[in-house]
Amino acid sequence: MSAFALALAAGCTSAGTPAAGTTTTDAKQAGSEQVTIKYIDWGEKEEHAANAIGIANFEKAHPNIKVDYQSIPYDQYNTKLSAMAASKTLPDLANLLEAQALKWAESGVLLDLSPYYKDGSVKPKLESNKFTTPDGKVVGYSVANEVVLLHYNKDLFDEAKVPYPPAETEKAWTWDQMVDAAKKLTKDKNGKHPGESGFDPKNIVQYGIQMSTGADFFWTPFAISNGGGEVSQDGKQLLLDKPETIEAIQKVADLALVEYVSPNPAQAKSLPGDVGTKLFTKKVAMVESGQWELSNIGPQVSKGLRNGIGVLPIFKKPATTNTGTPLVIFNSSKHVKETVELYKFLMDPNNNLALIDNGTWMPAETQWYTDPELIKRWTQNPVHPPEYKTAVIDYALKATYPTPWFFLPTYGRISDVLNPGLDPVWLGTKTAKEAILNDIMPKVKPIFESGKAN
Repeated sequence: MSAFALALAAGCTSAGTPAAGTTTTDAKQAGSEQVTIKYIDWGEKEEHAANAIGIANFEKAHPNIKVDYQSIPYDQYNTKLSAMAASKTLPDLANLLEAQALKWAESGVLLDLSPYYKDGSVKPKLESNKFTTPDGKVVGYSVANEVVLLHYNKDLFDEAKVPYPPAETEKAWTWDQMVDAAKKLTKDKNGKHPGESGFDPKNIVQYGIQMSTGADFFWTPFAISNGGGEVSQDGKQLLLDKPETIEAIQKVADLALVEYVSPNPAQAKSLPGDVGTKLFTKKVAMVESGQWELSNIGPQVSKGLRNGIGVLPIFKKPATTNTGTPLVIFNSSKHVKETVELYKFLMDPNNNLALIDNGTWMPAETQWYTDPELIKRWTQNPVHPPEYKTAVIDYALKATYPTPWFFLPTYGRISDVLNPGLDPVWLGTKTAKEAILNDIMPKVKPIFESGKAN
């Protein structure tokens, strides 16, 4: 069952009762005329059924609004949504893939949501989760926030007598400190560590760390920390060919190729698929990934895993990246007022507490990061370790650099070139400098300079 489905199903109260954060006043404000609005997302039958429970509760709280809710399989989503646009049958609102949001905005079909945030109709969201066009229109916010960090098995650190990864932004490990710790946590079948005589890199039974290299927002924090990145945060400068970016990418690759503390892509295939199992089975001591991994770490916690969370190591400054699926309203809607009511419902963390509690989501609403009582509501449970407040919440507020798809129209096209272009680097068949300067930049630079998403 999808995250959004669970959130809507579990975030609502019993039949006939408005879900938390929704009042009958909202229904009155939406008007008394009976209207139908259309909402689409991606998902199969099970997801659709769960989402429908939440929508039914919304309809009970808003008796004048009928929601025509449809789910489209993920692999067909963009194609079918494009067909709707061509036939002028777009829904009133929809979830979009992050990299597609500004493509749709460029085509001129998304409603500018700025007025609803400025007048207080919708509660303030995190600035890092705002999808904005080059001319300043706000076309969406993430329905949930996610940041990149370190997950780890505390027992493995205790056994190796290695201090836990720092849980405070200001105390982050340097890159070299992380590598040193990872070496002590990596061992081959004979118990030897990288750098020791007789260490066998072809027979590693426990890795100190696994870096996620499948998508660029996983390595971008290190490039930013080093003074580089993909693009500048104002979207005006391409940074991929900066020496600082190239150095950081090579450092990530060398964790597997030189330091032998992280699995290379081939070795990673032999590891358990989910982060929780990797940690619980002691195949990996630390995993660099998103906060959302807590949802599959949770079941292992119930089996005895002592999970921990740490901030990412740094080169020159603290940095993490974030992501989150945007919810948008199409400007072709004939019932904007009522659609905004559903938008408010879907964007309210009170209606998503099940997924926030189990670690799948983080709220995207500002007050849930600053109000002590609200923070307690979503962090005081076994899935969220004691250091979560400083390692995740404070870290997200202090060190987040939004992934470029929040503000750069060309980002989707750039990623389509960049991610496969770096595969030879992770495999060790090319250096980061060779891949970026010779293969990637000649293709990416004209895309970036075009400024066009499509």
